[in-house]
Amino acid sequence: MKKILYFLSVTLITLGIFSCKDQDEVYKEFVVLNGITYPQKADSLRAVSGYNRLILKWMKPMDPSVVKARVYWNNYTDSLDVDLTNVTDDWVNVSIPDLGEGTYTFNVRTFDKDGNSSILTEATGTSYGEYYKITLTERLVENATRDRNYTGTIKWGAVTSDLAYTEIRYVSNSGEKKVVRMPANQNTIECLDAKPAVPFEFRSSFVPSSGLDTISLDWTTYDTPFMYQFSRDDWTAEAKNGNHDWGDGKGGFPYLVFDGDKTSGWHSKVGSSFPQVFSIDMKQSQIMTSCVIVPPSQTNWRYWVDIQVYVGDKPYPASDPDASWGEPAASVTYDGSSEFTINFPEAITGRYVALVFPNSLPGSPYISFMEFSALGY
Repeated sequence: MKKILYFLSVTLITLGIFSCKDQDEVYKEFVVLNGITYPQKADSLRAVSGYNRLILKWMKPMDPSVVKARVYWNNYTDSLDVDLTNVTDDWVNVSIPDLGEGTYTFNVRTFDKDGNSSILTEATGTSYGEYYKITLTERLVENATRDRNYTGTIKWGAVTSDLAYTEIRYVSNSGEKKVVRMPANQNTIECLDAKPAVPFEFRSSFVPSSGLDTISLDWTTYDTPFMYQFSRDDWTAEAKNGNHDWGDGKGGFPYLVFDGDKTSGWHSKVGSSFPQVFSIDMKQSQIMTSCVIVPPSQTNWRYWVDIQVYVGDKPYPASDPDASWGEPAASVTYDGSSEFTINFPEAITGRYVALVFPNSLPGSPYISFMEFSALGY
């Protein structure tokens, strides 16, 4: 019995060996000697957004036999060959230019020196262009002033998340055009040696949070040059009917409207008649664009209603206006604000200023204010 089992076992093993040999012969023609060679693929492939382009990045192959890559897009209708033999960085960077704004899928295959190709790797990216550009909003100027040393200071409004920086182009006193750049995280910038009475230009540049290329808007000219608050150190003033001594140590005299103290100022003489006239000599001719009058902090002392402002190079006597004064540079009605700015329709040149108050609130036959300043070029 044991002999029978032994012979059966030997027979089955022999048949199995011959069956395997027959099977190997069947598949022999489909087997590549030493196996199939796949070069190292484009590892860590990704697409970075650019302006009407995309940048493909992947790690430089560690395998020195990998010498070339081919990039496919638009469903393999477009392709680009990349020489990898001269790559010196740790990353391969390939720019795909002239793309319309939109989303693209890329496939990359690498090749070794024997022509063997790797398996495909895929990445998707979105380029930005003119449609993105028209959504951008220029950063706004809140105000632009200069000091007596010709340093212009611009204060800016809020920023958008993709603002990169803002450039300012201005003219110096020597006539040279200068450009300064302000990062998005700043709210003010100084323009040194800015020439008076010359407007400046500005433009902002943007880049999406995941983008590569910066887009700059067109240059915009600001409406007015740098505004300058004229020095009041030697200014003088007089009122038509003098002043009322407030009796509080703060006086009430005309010159106090130039002292920088908002708790002191001028008050018209009790019982004086309208119009009230306040005449100022700035000692030199200025190009004025606006003036600022500061009323008393106590709102029940703000007696103003209508105000007329005259500016010229001939003195305005502290008396009733007459035809020789011509037309006022501005005629306004007080709005109740704590600093009342009067903007002139256009810049006007003059050394002398007259404030005329033709009336006041009913039952309050007085005029008073604490500070006066003038701005211009």
